[in-house]
Amino acid sequence: MTHLALLREALATTWANKVPSALVCLIVAAMCIMTISTVGRTAAAEAQVAERINSAGARELVLSDKRGADLIGSSLISMASRLSVTDRAVGIKSPVDVHNTVIGAGGDPIPAWPIVGDIETVAVLDSGRLPGPGEALISGTALKKLGLQQPIGSASLADSTVPIDYTIVGSFTAREPFTDLAHGLIFGAPSGSSATHLHIVLKDAAQAASAQRAVIGLFGELPDPESISVRSPLQLAQLHDEIVGDLGSFGRTLLYGALGIGALLVGIVVFADILVRRKDLGRRRALGATRANIILLMLLRTLIPAIIGGVLGMGVGMGLAARAGSLPPLDFCLGIVVLALVVAGASALVPATYAAHSDPVKVLRTP
Repeated sequence: MTHLALLREALATTWANKVPSALVCLIVAAMCIMTISTVGRTAAAEAQVAERINSAGARELVLSDKRGADLIGSSLISMASRLSVTDRAVGIKSPVDVHNTVIGAGGDPIPAWPIVGDIETVAVLDSGRLPGPGEALISGTALKKLGLQQPIGSASLADSTVPIDYTIVGSFTAREPFTDLAHGLIFGAPSGSSATHLHIVLKDAAQAASAQRAVIGLFGELPDPESISVRSPLQLAQLHDEIVGDLGSFGRTLLYGALGIGALLVGIVVFADILVRRKDLGRRRALGATRANIILLMLLRTLIPAIIGGVLGMGVGMGLAARAGSLPPLDFCLGIVVLALVVAGASALVPATYAAHSDPVKVLRTP
């Protein structure tokens, strides 16, 4: 019996035996709906946690010069930026108050941060141009507070260690995770300046431990180890691993439960269908159908309604997950459908094998 003939026979018997076919379709659909709407939401939550953990703010390693000992120079910042674990690195000095030069000291002050390194590491230019020596950028938020309509003007700094006046040559939007800079003004620190804080944005939060060791190693032997403080995403990375592990374990438990129950129900339906149709299968064996033909016929009869149920279940499950706000990825949903079909086919193997090995003479003699 050719495979094409078996497929035609399977389609015909599937349509003729609507009750068992409908039951298999509903069971597989229920498996997919339950799995996608529960395990799928868990997988989506796991992906969201991973995405948030790997946001720029969660990947920031900050080292601070607590004693002001000029430990964070431009050369150290340059070395830190070239580490394999580093996405970007920059030095930032402690902020100083500035005010509009035209208004004078009576105007509202805003903070200004001297940047040691590339300003584009911390800011995206919105208008104007990047500042040179004696020039600065202002955030859109700080414009009105400084009394400006456009990012054009001058700001005076009270700190006598830096130039008194800075010409504003443009506006900027702060990049993650440097959102605090959005409240004021930034400018390039004078050549040879040391930073108060070294900010390193890692490529991956999971690299926090190795990155912390590597960056601390750049300082060499410190006369006072307490002069450097570290704020690391290491604990956040460990928390991420624990959360993802717990979510994954919970999701696997739900998945195994749903597939196990579905496999049992499909096996029962197929076995009951075989008992009802045992004379028909016996006649096929008596007319020359091989055991392999019978097994393949029963598998096709199970998989045809299972495919329909899988497609319907995926659509309904994704709809429910979307309404709950946790839509799992499409490849995950397709994987669940394929897994449900494999389970349905595997659960039909035992009753199909039983039918194939039944004695046709004995079956046909049964009243």
